[in-house]
Amino acid sequence: MPYVCIRNILPFYMREDENIFGSILYIAQQWMVKSDALLNEKIGITTKQWMLLVILSKYFAGENPTISQAAKAFGSSRQNLKQVALPLQRKGFVTIKHDKNDSRIQRIGLTGKHEAFFDGNENEHWQQKFIKNLLHNFNDEEISQLNSFIEKLKNNISK
Repeated sequence: MPYVCIRNILPFYMREDENIFGSILYIAQQWMVKSDALLNEKIGITTKQWMLLVILSKYFAGENPTISQAAKAFGSSRQNLKQVALPLQRKGFVTIKHDKNDSRIQRIGLTGKHEAFFDGNENEHWQQKFIKNLLHNFNDEEISQLNSFIEKLKNNISK
């Protein structure tokens, strides 16, 4: 079995597939820490909260999905989604209201406050500088291949 390590900080013997799994978790954690720090500094939200805003603005554009629908798109439980959404509601980014036809159903909607961040100068720094810097050593072909590999992983997860 080859000698492999995650970021050269935890040296031990791992199969390549185990290293891929561990490395993806490590990368995701490090990206989350760095993006949380930047987003918190800029507008006081976390990366998960940013992702929820993206899902609501892109996947549910112009709609107010139920908490359950938003949770499914977000890839989490209703309870986890509410934990991400409640601080966004307190900060004025989203509203959470009972459905007018069925009070058992809660709907989540955007207030429009996110637009200044998504469309303004902050977007330039966050999406074009921060995210591109994460991939700065990759050429266009490698980015395309990586995206293809990630899509395959996402498809495998959903099976």
